[in-house]
Amino acid sequence: MYLMNCDLGLRAGLAAALLLLCAGLAGCQATALPQTPGTEPPAAAAAPAQVEVVAAELRSWPGVVRVQGSLLADEHAVVGTKVAGRVHQVHVDLGSRVAAGDLLATLEPEDFDLRVRQAESQLEQTRVKLGLKPEEDEEQLDRKQIPEVVREEALLNQARANLKRAESLTPNNVITAEELDQYRAELEVAEARYRLALNAVEEQIALIGVRWAELALAQQARVDAELHAPFAGRVQQRHVAPGTYVQVGAPILSLVQTDPLRFRAGVPERQAARLQEGQAATIHIEGLPAPLKGAVSRISPALDLSNRSLCVEIDVANPGGGLHVGLFAEAEIVVEPDAQAVSIPASAVRDFAGVEKVWLVERDEASERVIASGRRDGEWVEVRSGLSAGQTVVRQAQEGLTGPVVVLQSSAAAAAGKS
Repeated sequence: MYLMNCDLGLRAGLAAALLLLCAGLAGCQATALPQTPGTEPPAAAAAPAQVEVVAAELRSWPGVVRVQGSLLADEHAVVGTKVAGRVHQVHVDLGSRVAAGDLLATLEPEDFDLRVRQAESQLEQTRVKLGLKPEEDEEQLDRKQIPEVVREEALLNQARANLKRAESLTPNNVITAEELDQYRAELEVAEARYRLALNAVEEQIALIGVRWAELALAQQARVDAELHAPFAGRVQQRHVAPGTYVQVGAPILSLVQTDPLRFRAGVPERQAARLQEGQAATIHIEGLPAPLKGAVSRISPALDLSNRSLCVEIDVANPGGGLHVGLFAEAEIVVEPDAQAVSIPASAVRDFAGVEKVWLVERDEASERVIASGRRDGEWVEVRSGLSAGQTVVRQAQEGLTGPVVVLQSSAAAAAGKS
């Protein structure tokens, strides 16, 4: 009994001690909770960022139409022969520069020389028949002095005399009526032969004209055996080699005129009405350090129905030949020279993941604003949407931060204040 009482007392003491220990631990944790290790006290509020701002302003941004196209030759010709023959020599090659009239190729001349001599001989033969000397002109020839005509005229005069004599003897019945009819028939035959002789002379004179034409054709064929450049340019392609027999019209060389060149492009139908000849244009070609200047030279009177575009051409000077036919190019055609647009410095625009933003400052508060930019001209960017003229943005986009800001005086404003 005594031992049981002792055990109960011991257990009660242990329980009381355990309760006191738990209460002490709970008190310690409650006291130390605000300063738990690893937990920092709240930081003090950040100071406003100091930024330089700039106001969006209206600047001159002429309205343009952008097109893409290619540089084409001002003239392009596949030069062929007017006569058939065998190629004797080709005087130029790929890329050769030629002036108008330069010799490009020649055909073998022997056959052409023979035809010229043949035509000359036939002409001389015809002239000899008429008794013409080399220095005499057939048009000044007296037809009645031709031997054949002289002979027929003499026979005609004799027939007339015979008839007249017979008619004088008729009253005396010296000749019969049959003999008189014979004399009259002889006169008619003599007159016909005389007219025939005159016609033969005219025929020979006409034949001389034919021989002259044949000689001229033979001489022209001899000239055409030499192929000359129709205009100044460069050889784009050579089609034949010496020894090749070519027919009439067969291509010998392809020639292009490279100064000036023509920039040709198709303008979309919705922009076609804004174009006019003479409008200024800027042409950009990859690889050139500076764009080319020009003006709209030609506009097609009709749209291409296959793609609903209007063909325009701009002449491009190429005195040194540095530009090549076929180069791809982009052009900006100024259609509204006096147009203006909202503009900001390029440094004020931040591009992230394809989205362009600026830091808009209003009442000393900066906030992000999404914009749509357009053309760029040096340090300035055209703003098509998202900003209005007079609104203020942070000049350096990387300095922007959402929240309060302290606006510093811009360098431009400071310069204006000093002045």
